[in-house]
Amino acid sequence: MAKGDWQYIESESLKQTIAFDRNSGWLFCKDGTKYSPEELAKITQNWTGGMEMPLSVHFVKKMFGGEIISVGKETS
Repeated sequence: MAKGDWQYIESESLKQTIAFDRNSGWLFCKDGTKYSPEELAKITQNWTGGMEMPLSVHFVKKMFGGEIISVGKETS
């Protein structure tokens, strides 16, 4: 198994540190929420807020866990 190549980011929108493994593509949040490369691809397809994770998406993921299977385009 390849060793992780970590990038640590202070997320303004999530108000916490997030860690991105450049080798695997997984994103881990300090609050325990994690995102697979597939989930990140679905989230970033529709968001226009630069590199910040939409807080609304994070709240839903944190509350229900599971896997993000789709994200609708923001209308505002």
